[in-house]
Amino acid sequence: MTHTIENSLITAILCIIIFIPIYLAVRSARIKKTKKISNELSVIEKDLNLSLQAIEQFDSFVIAIDRAKKIIIKMTLKDYSPQLIHLKGITDCMLLEKKEGKAVQQLQLVLLGKDQQPLHSIVFYQQYIDNEGRLKKNTLIAAQWEVMIKAII
Repeated sequence: MTHTIENSLITAILCIIIFIPIYLAVRSARIKKTKKISNELSVIEKDLNLSLQAIEQFDSFVIAIDRAKKIIIKMTLKDYSPQLIHLKGITDCMLLEKKEGKAVQQLQLVLLGKDQQPLHSIVFYQQYIDNEGRLKKNTLIAAQWEVMIKAII
C-alpha cells in the first residue's frame, strides 16, 4: 500500500514539474501574441487616423473595421502585414461556402462592386489550414460581418 502511495506521489510531482513550465510557456506565448496584435493595430490606427471597432481574431488573421471611414483592416498573423479594404466602391456582399460533399472547404465573405463583380474576398475558414472545431463560431462571426458591412454600405 505504501509503495502505491509513494509511486503516486512521485508521479504527481513529476507531472507538476513537467506540465507547469509547459503551461507557463504556452500562456506567455499567447500573452505576447495578443500584445503584438494590439500594438500593431494601434500603430495602424495612429498612422491612418482610424478608429477601429469590431476587432476579431482568427487562427491566421485579425480583422477590424472603422465604420465611419468605411475601411476594413485585415492583418495576417504570419507577418503582421495589414491589408486595407475600402468599402466606398462596394455595393453588396455575400457569404459563400465552398463544399466538397458535406465538408466545408472554404468560407468567405465576397465584397461586390457596382457591376456585381467581386472586388475583395475575406476568407474566414479554409480547410486544412484553420481549426475545424471553430467552423461554427467562424460561420457566426462571418454572418455578423456580412450584416455589419451591409449596414455600412
